[in-house]
Amino acid sequence: MSQCPSCGRFVGPYEVCPYCGARQAPRLSLRAVKWGAILLATVGLALLWIAAARAPLPHISIQQAAATMNFAYVEIAGQVVRSPTYNPDSRSLSFTVDDGTGQMRVWAFRDVVDKLRAAGRIPGLGDRVTVAGTLRVREEDVSLTLNVPEHLEIGRAAAEERAIGSITAADALRRVRVRGQVWDVREPYSGLTLITLRDATGAVDVAVDASLRHLTGDFSPPEVGQSLEVTATVSLYRDTPQLVPSSVGDIVPLAETVPVAERRPIGSLSAADEGRLVTVQGTVRQAEPFSAGYRMTLDDGTGSVTVLLWNDLYRALPDPSSLRTDAQLEVTGEVAIYRNTLEIIPVRPRDVVLLTGPPSARALSIGALADQPLGATVTVEGTVIAAESFQNGFRLTLDDGTGQVVLLLWLSAYDRLADPARLQTGVRVRATGELDEYRGQREVVPARGSDVIITQAAPAPAQRDIASITPADMGAVVAVEGTVTRSEPFSQGYRVWIDDGSGEIMLLLWENIYGRVAGRERLTAGARVRAIGVVEEYRGTLEIIPQLPGDITVQ
Repeated sequence: MSQCPSCGRFVGPYEVCPYCGARQAPRLSLRAVKWGAILLATVGLALLWIAAARAPLPHISIQQAAATMNFAYVEIAGQVVRSPTYNPDSRSLSFTVDDGTGQMRVWAFRDVVDKLRAAGRIPGLGDRVTVAGTLRVREEDVSLTLNVPEHLEIGRAAAEERAIGSITAADALRRVRVRGQVWDVREPYSGLTLITLRDATGAVDVAVDASLRHLTGDFSPPEVGQSLEVTATVSLYRDTPQLVPSSVGDIVPLAETVPVAERRPIGSLSAADEGRLVTVQGTVRQAEPFSAGYRMTLDDGTGSVTVLLWNDLYRALPDPSSLRTDAQLEVTGEVAIYRNTLEIIPVRPRDVVLLTGPPSARALSIGALADQPLGATVTVEGTVIAAESFQNGFRLTLDDGTGQVVLLLWLSAYDRLADPARLQTGVRVRATGELDEYRGQREVVPARGSDVIITQAAPAPAQRDIASITPADMGAVVAVEGTVTRSEPFSQGYRVWIDDGSGEIMLLLWENIYGRVAGRERLTAGARVRAIGVVEEYRGTLEIIPQLPGDITVQ
């Protein structure tokens, strides 16, 4: 009140009337009003915050998300049906959630992702999650942005102990634990490592991608043959099951070795085992090369089975020469059927193990071969006195003083010689092979290049001046040396002309010779060449035809 209640005059802010001296009634302080307003606002905001914090987040189904809910803060729950991906450049994480009514992509960025990684709270394929965040609706694309790490809850199912062979497409999104041996490690493209894990029941791929490594830790691919325990979720790649771990820590090395194949007596194998991986032991009863590899018959007393080695595997063996008759082997491979015959086909060199090598063979005199039965494995030693090239290999004539025999080298065996360039006319060799006969003439046929050993180098041949070679030398073996003047390919090989200053002559190299000459890319004008070959005549012109790749030396 600004009027004196006694005299009625205006007294303003005075507490005592300056006119009549009457005391004025106390009034509310302006400062008190200010502080009261602040207190009231603070209490109101506190009550509003408490109400908002305790209010449940609006939970929606994915199907309910619509354009009218853009930027709404909502909660969804479902199963992670697509593995999390991570972009290290933008530090963004995303995964797909399915709640039965639809699917939605969930995103998290920068600091939120860093906190999730630090806490080890990265969702994995198959996990049940509850996540709240800001809804983003763009045309047909609906996504959710996680803004607070605590608004992501993860539920992970306990893993089932399973044999690898029991896992099927029906197990998609189930969490399993398997034990197996690393069969193969490959990288189909940059950022994805596939580990083939095998046990005695089957095989499955374990997929480790770059996102998993970025999100859960460093990872070094295991070695082939190492045993692992893997806990992972079953995923499908083109209807084929594969395992996707939630963390690189779910791949654990084992100290013990997990067997990958059942050890079986050969006699117990049947057509019902087709496709299974088995381990057998036995004695090699028959061994022979064929166009695509090497074939053996293995016998363990209960039965026999064919062991098939493809060329790439055979060539990768540490000692192919040991795979001969009477050798003791342990073989792990897949059972197959070819023309109603059981076969075991190994897929890795380590799956063919030599237990005991064949007994050392004593060299027979060539003259004594007449008393040996055809098909017997024999060892001979002699000097190469002649050589003949044909499309699929080389025929060498060996002489040891007691007789002569043809040493037949198929190209598959020649290509496995320890030093093919040394195999020339005049060398002394020791060879083990099967005794055969062709057109009434006995032959020794080695199965492998390692069955042929050069025991003594050829003496240096007497060289002839090219000008001295005449039609009288037809069929003779001569040695020449000269400079290449020109060269050209033709349909069946290569022609090279050389000049030694006395004259010029053509060297005719058939394809199987030219393709195996050491340094053949240098057979151009100006190169220096030594050659040994048979003198022949073609359309009135003399030529020299080498019979072995080692008969050509490019300097």
